Amino acid sequence: MKAMVEIRGLSKIYRSPFLRREVVGLAHLDLSVGRNEIFGFLGPNGAGKSTTLKILTGIISATTGSAEIDGKPVGRGPEARRGIGFMPEFPTFHDFLRAGEFLRFYGDLAGMDRKTLPKRVEEVLELVGLHDVHDRPLRTFSKGMLQRIGLAQAVLHDPELVILDEPMSGLDPVGRRDVRNLMTGLKAEGKTILFSSHVLHDVEEVADRITVVKDGRAMISGRVEELLGSLRYEVVARTPLTGVAFDPVAGGFRTYCADSAAAQTLTAALINAGIEVLRMQRERRSLEELFFADEPR
Repeated sequence: MKAMVEIRGLSKIYRSPFLRREVVGLAHLDLSVGRNEIFGFLGPNGAGKSTTLKILTGIISATTGSAEIDGKPVGRGPEARRGIGFMPEFPTFHDFLRAGEFLRFYGDLAGMDRKTLPKRVEEVLELVGLHDVHDRPLRTFSKGMLQRIGLAQAVLHDPELVILDEPMSGLDPVGRRDVRNLMTGLKAEGKTILFSSHVLHDVEEVADRITVVKDGRAMISGRVEELLGSLRYEVVARTPLTGVAFDPVAGGFRTYCADSAAAQTLTAALINAGIEVLRMQRERRSLEELFFADEPR
C-alpha cells in the first residue's frame, strides 16, 4: 500500500536579493508517512518543519525534490488539496465573525453540502470543546480558543490527511490532552495525522512514528518505541567507581547500564569497593535525549 505522504530529496532555498545571500530551509529531506498513523515532526525553531508543511499544502513550492499526497503531486490545484485539513502554527481569522459563521464560511470554501453543513459545524464545535460559544465573535476568543477553532476548521470537511503545525501551542494541560484525544479519535476513524510540536511529552504520548529535523535535514526517524529502545538501568552511588564513567547528580553519582546483568555486576563491584549504592532502577530513554542528539541515526 502506498504511503499517504511521500517526500523525496525535498529542498527549499530562500533567496534574499537585499542581503545577497541564500538561506537553506530544507536540505534533501526524505519523509514517508503511512496511512492511518499519527506522525510527529520534531525540531527546533528554524529546522524546516513549517516549510515542509507549507510545501505539502501548496502554500509555497519546493526548490528541488518531490512531494506527493495519496500518490498525487502536491500543489496541483484544488483537487490535490481537497483531502487535506490544515492548521498553521499561528492561525489568524476574520475576528468579526462568530464561531459558527466562521466554520460555515470555511465549509462553503471547501465545497461542502449546505444542507448538511450546519450539523457538521455543531459536531466539530463539540469535538474541540467549543459547543457553548457558537455565537461568540472570534475577537473575544483567547489564544487557546483560537487554537481550538483552528482545529475545528482543519477537520470540518472530513479530510483523509490532517496536517497540524504546533497544535498544542498556547494550550493548557487540559487543552493539550484534548488535542491528543482528538488526534487518536481521528486515527480511529481511519485518518492520517501529521503534526509538528515542541511539546516532547505530547509527541511521545500520541505519535506512532517521528522524524527529528535539524537545519533542514532529517536526523532521526522511526517508530517511537524503537527509537526510545528497551529499558536501561540507572545506577546511582555515593561516590564514583574508578574506571567507570559517572555523572554527578544530587547526593551522588549516576551511570547507566544496558541490561540487568551489567547493572548487577556494577552494583556488586561498588559494594565490594565499599561504596554505598543509592539506587538501581530501570528506566527508558527519553524523547528529549533524541531531540537534542547531535548525530544522525
